[in-house]
Amino acid sequence: MRERLLSAFWVPVAAVLLAVGLIAGIGEALLALAGAREEMAGVKEPYAVAGALLLALFVLIGAAALVRSGHKR
Repeated sequence: MRERLLSAFWVPVAAVLLAVGLIAGIGEALLALAGAREEMAGVKEPYAVAGALLLALFVLIGAAALVRSGHKR
């Protein structure tokens, strides 16, 4: 019983810490990309913009794949 209580506590804590780490890591990476090149073809911080678009694309594709896998007939 005690092991279940400990895992019931530590699993959410680990999930929150992992999410915070991912968000902070992605934010730091985008900030580093923002400083890589100031402006290109009128777009300020083009590498950070491209990185954010790629991240959004991966999230969208992953969400679509998860939804599609749930509707198998």
